[in-house]
Amino acid sequence: MKICQVVAGFGEGGLEKHVRELTQQLLGAGHEVVVFGDRRFVSTLPTHTTTVPVRFHLNRYNPFLLLELLTKLRACNCDVIHAQANKAAGMIALLKPWLCCPTLGTLHNIKRDVRAFHKLDHVITVSKQLAQPFAADQVSVIYNGIDLPAMSPIDLRAAYALPGNLPVLCAVGRLVPAKGFDVLLEAIDGLAVSLLIVGEGAERGALQQRIDGLSSLTHVRLLGHQHNAPALMASSDGVVIASRREGFSYVCAEALLGGARILATDVPVANEILPADLIVPTDDAAALREKLQALLSDTAHWDRLMLTPRQHAMATMRLHTMGERTLALYKTLQQRHRDNTLRP
Repeated sequence: MKICQVVAGFGEGGLEKHVRELTQQLLGAGHEVVVFGDRRFVSTLPTHTTTVPVRFHLNRYNPFLLLELLTKLRACNCDVIHAQANKAAGMIALLKPWLCCPTLGTLHNIKRDVRAFHKLDHVITVSKQLAQPFAADQVSVIYNGIDLPAMSPIDLRAAYALPGNLPVLCAVGRLVPAKGFDVLLEAIDGLAVSLLIVGEGAERGALQQRIDGLSSLTHVRLLGHQHNAPALMASSDGVVIASRREGFSYVCAEALLGGARILATDVPVANEILPADLIVPTDDAAALREKLQALLSDTAHWDRLMLTPRQHAMATMRLHTMGERTLALYKTLQQRHRDNTLRP
């Protein structure tokens, strides 16, 4: 197949990671992949990807941008057009009457307005919660996939000068309000635990100020961005996801596949895979504190609760699984399009 992916944004987040990894899977399966995107983004794609720079810095309704995109898409003559995220989906929805192949879009995060996705032939969502606005026959839930490198255990207490007798928790994510690190710090204040926070962001100063005011019983380190975050999680006594909202949590997937214990707030995809005993309400420091204390007092029980989620993650969150399911959907849409074209 000749597969077109349209990526209208530019950054270094989960969306870009997903597109690079999906592209690699599709190329590895022997298909041609053409990615339309910002010049800076397409330069980061795997070797053998066909790239088409587009001026996506312009407004999505800019007529010159829409004409440029339409002209290049029609010249590409792809078998399927896959819009990644909201801006790309909106533009493909506008151009759909002039496109000659099936279209689909991936919804990566919670959006108030998903009307553009409804206009496409099909929708992929990265969690069950995101699939709720769509009819069952219009949507497929395909979790983002990852493959973790081989990891060696890290002595976190020695590496970060932490007390040897205290459990070490780990939390990973951008230092922004959506990740709920302020709630996590409130929850552990006064508990005899250590916490490593891995990530960087605008809230670093406020979080450090809050850390400076914690009880002396509680030890917290802000580590900034770390390339070995999965190994840090796997080496900890437990991973805490305190997010207020998520589309798909790569942190949850990495922790599951790395064999870590997890406690999470009620956000995707944790609330779709973890048992209810490992989910607490969002923005509820008291509930998070109570559950943490119970789990740390009986880590054998915590391990038992993690057995089924880890097995489920191995079956649904690997890169090859994501690639195979996405490719199967492309083929289904292509066949359906052919059938509709041939129908008198």
